[in-house]
Amino acid sequence: MTNERKVEIINEAKRRLSLWLENSTFEEMTFYYSQIRFHMALGLIGYPFEKPEWMKDKGFDKFISKVEFDSGDYDKIISDLFDEALKHNYKI
Repeated sequence: MTNERKVEIINEAKRRLSLWLENSTFEEMTFYYSQIRFHMALGLIGYPFEKPEWMKDKGFDKFISKVEFDSGDYDKIISDLFDEALKHNYKI
């Protein structure tokens, strides 16, 4: 994965996290601080649940490919963002 693509993914993940926090709490988003639920809530590979009303027109469509998802780079991006959110009292 190129550095440019990593930056695009990071920026999109942060955008989605900000939208979540405008409409919910970090605790609710992550179902009590689950990193797996955090990943699912961002929906970068596609949101796996029925979308809440606020999410429907906010661009929560699939953003990354299966190859990108399966890469170690993606896991690191999501882990780092999750850790950053926890350290900063859930405000990005």
